[in-house]
Amino acid sequence: MSETFVWSSPEGFALARRIVKLTPVPYAPHDHQLEGVCKSLDGVSLFAITPTGSGKTSYYILYILIILEVLKDPDLCPSANFPKNPVLLVICPTIPLQIEMASNMTKLGLKAIAINSETKTVAHHEDKDLWRLARMEPNVVLTGPEQLKTADFEKAIRDTMFYERICGTGFDEVHLLNTWGSTFCKEFQQMGFLRARLTDHHNPWILTSATVRDGAPFDSICRLLGLRPDNFHLIRRSCARPDVQILFRDLTSPINGESFPELDWILNDNRPTVVYPKTYSLGSRLYTYFLRKLTLDNTTTRIRLYNSLNFDSHNAETRIMLEAASGDPNYCQVIIGTDSLSVGVGMPARLDAVIVGDIDDTDEVIQKLGRVGRTPGHSHGARGIVYVSAAQRKAAEKALGDEASVALKPDQKPIDLSFPRMVVAPCKVKCIDELYNNPAVDLSCSCTTCSQTPPRARPSSCNCSGCLSEQLPSPDKTPRVSRMNPDIPKSKRLTKLQRKHGQKRLVDLRLEIWKTCDRSTQWMLPPLVFLPDSLITAILDNFALLNNFETVSGFLAAHARLKNHSRRVLEVLKELQPEFVTIAAARKAENAENRKAKRAAEAKDTGDSNDEGEDVEMEDVEGLKDVTDTVVNKPAATKKKTAPQDKNTPSK
Repeated sequence: MSETFVWSSPEGFALARRIVKLTPVPYAPHDHQLEGVCKSLDGVSLFAITPTGSGKTSYYILYILIILEVLKDPDLCPSANFPKNPVLLVICPTIPLQIEMASNMTKLGLKAIAINSETKTVAHHEDKDLWRLARMEPNVVLTGPEQLKTADFEKAIRDTMFYERICGTGFDEVHLLNTWGSTFCKEFQQMGFLRARLTDHHNPWILTSATVRDGAPFDSICRLLGLRPDNFHLIRRSCARPDVQILFRDLTSPINGESFPELDWILNDNRPTVVYPKTYSLGSRLYTYFLRKLTLDNTTTRIRLYNSLNFDSHNAETRIMLEAASGDPNYCQVIIGTDSLSVGVGMPARLDAVIVGDIDDTDEVIQKLGRVGRTPGHSHGARGIVYVSAAQRKAAEKALGDEASVALKPDQKPIDLSFPRMVVAPCKVKCIDELYNNPAVDLSCSCTTCSQTPPRARPSSCNCSGCLSEQLPSPDKTPRVSRMNPDIPKSKRLTKLQRKHGQKRLVDLRLEIWKTCDRSTQWMLPPLVFLPDSLITAILDNFALLNNFETVSGFLAAHARLKNHSRRVLEVLKELQPEFVTIAAARKAENAENRKAKRAAEAKDTGDSNDEGEDVEMEDVEGLKDVTDTVVNKPAATKKKTAPQDKNTPSK
């Protein structure tokens, strides 16, 4: 082996398999994993596109483990030329992914460190500098694209010792360069600059993703990272997940509303579920809606909210719950999470993934639905469910109809039509195959794992909602509360100005009640849980009837979290009574002034020509004005009022 050894050869594959057996890795690598790792060991950049749950992290783990074993025993490959104290730099888009990968690597004996806002905060309290630590100790540094612009990273990359240690640069979930990188997370664009600074080293790219569509999305990533057909190796396997049923369902509730009865099955079926709302607001309203469906004593084991607005400690606990199965003390049935839980995060216990709200593209759909059904033998019946509103369907049809007719400006980016195509597609799986250029059949794997437990083949007939219609029960519609309570005379109903004032006062009361709740057990509950907007509307609709404690407490009886606040609600309603009287009086006075001004203007126009009108008393003027208004504003033709007819009397 005096000449440079070629890892991408039968001899190289065999040696790589033999070396892996010397490591703590508890599984036999798949053929496609060894294929990619051997290319990386030869210094060739790798672009691996394999489905969710297929073990993309192994491309990084096996690569660095083999290098460390060769450095430990140079006789394994005498011609190898790796840095003496190698470090693999891996860019991960989200903190949960960084932490999970670091944990998995540490379990295999690697010195892995995750550097992000959370870990840097902890290290700061311990008087540690993680980037200074990264220059010397770890074998793997996992960080986010936002760190590439920091002064600490700049110091590290300028450190000759650290620079010479780098043996490769990875980027997991690289498809996000096209989505997050072009919208809210511009730091992703730093990857192109990073590549330019590391070209002189034995430093191959290791790029992984489950969702890189063929054509423009693939070409865009290659262009940004300086990849040409002759300088990288591509592995493309089907991103289809035959073990996850894809279902598109109708969202009939208003997306900006508070009630979502079509989602009641989530609590009723009691299956481990992750829900993906598109916005913080929608997530909070879904959370509030589910909480109102639950009893006070079981909310902590039934539902949990995950987003960047929470404490880091709360989100860390939630990530543990994602992995727990039913019966585990850490188990929680429903996790409502943001996009940060949609890429690279393992959820072995989850069976259902539900998407509600706007969707950017099919990458988002496949990534989110791909979180479930990832425990072989224990994930039968896994489902990915996408809720689509009538407006979304209409917009999808219009976008596809306008595709050929609308001309783009020179600097205008084409609209992504992948999701509209999926919405209208008769078969969702076939649409995915076409968009991602999925091979009809992946090459068979010779590893012992696949030999003993072959991967699930595609079913003979597709079970997506486009090919196999669902028989769903109609959701229970939330009864609409009449704005015109028949028990309240029209004269006692609140005016628009009174309702506006009352709503503001009750919103303040909601915040007051929320602040007084037991923070040790209910700090995560949003204020809307205690006094929803719909209840505020109902209170104002029935304001004239809510004048004593018995009436108020009975009216609020169905709202458990207001059980101890009925008296305070009554106090606020009592305070509103004189305020409403003042508002009504002010409005009446304003109207009187307006009428007086109008009469004065009319009198000025007509009074000089009629001497008799000068001696009319003010009261008579007002009465005359009423008559005049009736005549002047009278329509050109009016129907004569007739007495009501008897039902049995025929109409004329």
